[in-house]
Amino acid sequence: MLRFDGYELELVELLQGLDQGFPLSGVAFQYYNTNLLDVCDTSNGEEIVTFMDDTLLLACAKTLSEANSKLRSMMERQQGGLEWSQAHQCEFAIDKFGVMGFSRRREPNLAKRPLTMLEHRLPIFLRGIKIPAINVHKFLGVLIDQELHWKDQVNYALQKGSMWVMQYHWLARPLKGVSAKYMRRLYTSVSIPRMLYMADLFLIPETDHSRGTKGPIKRLSKIQWQASLHITGALRSAPMGMIDACADLLPFLLLINKVTHRAAMRLAILPSSHPLTRHIGRAAGRYIK
Repeated sequence: MLRFDGYELELVELLQGLDQGFPLSGVAFQYYNTNLLDVCDTSNGEEIVTFMDDTLLLACAKTLSEANSKLRSMMERQQGGLEWSQAHQCEFAIDKFGVMGFSRRREPNLAKRPLTMLEHRLPIFLRGIKIPAINVHKFLGVLIDQELHWKDQVNYALQKGSMWVMQYHWLARPLKGVSAKYMRRLYTSVSIPRMLYMADLFLIPETDHSRGTKGPIKRLSKIQWQASLHITGALRSAPMGMIDACADLLPFLLLINKVTHRAAMRLAILPSSHPLTRHIGRAAGRYIK
């Protein structure tokens, strides 16, 4: 039954439609919410990212308060987000919204300990509902923090890897467990993609220009060390390099290099019509993380 503007239609039996989990639902929804991309004014430092029902509004400004004003305008102005929501019968869950200020700017701390603190973030009010300022938010499977240090994402990846290895060792029992060949295949096809999802954002290999993120890489390498022990059945005192060789696994440092290099190559071969091409070309002339 359709209900709008106080008018109700009669009950109609739906003989066709897209069920929950139908493979084409994602494609159909991308057509459904394509007009939502038009609410931003790119010439004014506004961007929007959508994937299915997840939407991110981005505003670039000199101050956080100015950025908040742009975000509020993107939602409230004519042909903005709220108007799109009403026209498409797709209500936003405003109570689940959050605003995050991406800035490392600091200001004096009145308490003097420490001497400085992060610049104060202000909330946004939409339809009388307070949208709080948050420090960390999960978007498309990645934990983004307001200073873009990625500490929370590293801990999240370490947690996923640790939980997976705890279940993994039950399959690798020496007498009745799965053979080493299939245990290695399970690790490379399941654990590595889950643990290193978007690793090119928060893991930086060591180069001549940078020390990289040695600490997080060393912590995550312990996951592969435990997996290698389960695959080979070796003792815990065995050298890590030898275990990786016996399990036919890349050393973890080389694995990180492979993952980040693959991500860089995918960015480099994007077509000229892709919205990231201009930014990639600008970054290609200098060293950038």
